[in-house]
Amino acid sequence: MHPPIMRGVAAAYTRHGVGFLRRAMLLGQLGVAVVFAAVGPLLTRLFAPDLTVADLLILAGLALAICVTDIVFATVAVGPHLRTLEQWLRTRDPATAATAWQAAADVPFATLGRRRTALFVAALNAAWIVAMVALQSLPARELPLFVPGAILFWLYWLALRFMLVEQLVRPILADISVTGEGSVDTPVAVRITLAQRLFLAIPAITVIAGTVVAGVVGDHTIATVAIGAGVSIGVAVTIAGALVLLVTRSVTEPIADLRDAADRVSGGDVDVRVPVTATDEIGTLARSFNAMVAGLRERERIRTAFGTYVDRSVADHILAVGDDSLATGEEVEITAMFLDVRGFTGYTEHHPAREVVAMLNRLFATAVPIIRAHGGYVDKFVGDGLLAVFGVPYRHPDHAERALGAALAIAAAVDARPGDEPRIGIGLNSGTVVVGNIGGAGRFDFTVIGDAVNVAARVESATRQTGDTVLLSEHTHRMLPTPRQATMAARPLLPLKGKTEPVALYAPGPSG
Repeated sequence: MHPPIMRGVAAAYTRHGVGFLRRAMLLGQLGVAVVFAAVGPLLTRLFAPDLTVADLLILAGLALAICVTDIVFATVAVGPHLRTLEQWLRTRDPATAATAWQAAADVPFATLGRRRTALFVAALNAAWIVAMVALQSLPARELPLFVPGAILFWLYWLALRFMLVEQLVRPILADISVTGEGSVDTPVAVRITLAQRLFLAIPAITVIAGTVVAGVVGDHTIATVAIGAGVSIGVAVTIAGALVLLVTRSVTEPIADLRDAADRVSGGDVDVRVPVTATDEIGTLARSFNAMVAGLRERERIRTAFGTYVDRSVADHILAVGDDSLATGEEVEITAMFLDVRGFTGYTEHHPAREVVAMLNRLFATAVPIIRAHGGYVDKFVGDGLLAVFGVPYRHPDHAERALGAALAIAAAVDARPGDEPRIGIGLNSGTVVVGNIGGAGRFDFTVIGDAVNVAARVESATRQTGDTVLLSEHTHRMLPTPRQATMAARPLLPLKGKTEPVALYAPGPSG
């Protein structure tokens, strides 16, 4: 349909819903039926000039009865699909959007009818042919001459009605696919390919045009019908067939390239590029697709770089929720891990700067994957140490248990390193912090702020006094499951910097 007409159809659907679709389908089919009922007898008169006005009215009435009968069958057939759509429109439930979308997509095919419908309508067409022969007082042996024309007439009716209904259901298909929010992103079952549509439409136009021309310029006899239709079919199969093949390939092959490229992009391959092989709208579409993929490629490059300097889980969280929701912060209960290298000052005094950096990178290369594996993320690297957080951005109720598991795994991995690698201390503390963006003037840092983080750093410092590699505060100890608590050994109360009262600390195992 013309774009303004389609905009009118979409606006009418928006106002009246599926009720509009029912009325539009009925009125559209009746309009086409009236045109067919008028054009069919007029075309027939090209080959039967002796038909009177009364004869033409009889043939027109029969043709209209055939079309109206088929409209009734089609209306009944599409009823269940329209009821499914009406039910979806009442709820607009994304969970049922896929079912509703499929119901709408099946409406044009439902109009084609079933075997019983086809047999009944075929009988009516046969009656039309018999009436045509009787009105002209032709011998019965000439009945078969009218069969190809009747079949062509009927197929043209089905095709035109099918494409009309296809256009009418487009607004509801668009509505469902948008409202479904990804729930209708299922593979589309292709029933009639674009190549098949072209192979059917173009030869049909050739045959109809050839037959009409034969009726206009010929001697207006039944023999002209057979000759015109036969020659038209021959031209459609041979001369026009080659042209149809070339036109079809010029359309379908670039589209197939686009489809394959889109499948690769959906699979994560953003290095794909579609060859631009056409100078028409398809070529423009290919260029637009390549520009889109280039944008995706640049976005993925930025995302990869972003994930290099910001923990991937944090990067995904920021991209998912946006900056605005992080501006005010959010209170979350977490477990903070503070890791630090012991004797770092003495180590730097006796080793070149490159070796110091290499040592830190080896340590962090060991610790970071363990932290990630336990559901935490590295908030920041602080000189010769790091701050890791468990419980954000992914909410884990057992964040204390995860943090302790990561600390023990890191301690074991560091102890297993050969050579004069420095030892480490790890402090754990749990509590409520504010999570969000800190910064200004376009420069922000996603981090956690709160006393729980400061205490974790103080607990790590206490490992130098107790001699333990891993220490955890009483807050973290209380959040551990009972079996795990039983494996913790209490340490003497120690004063922590910034705290007025001594703090109870615990270490894994019976002794430090």
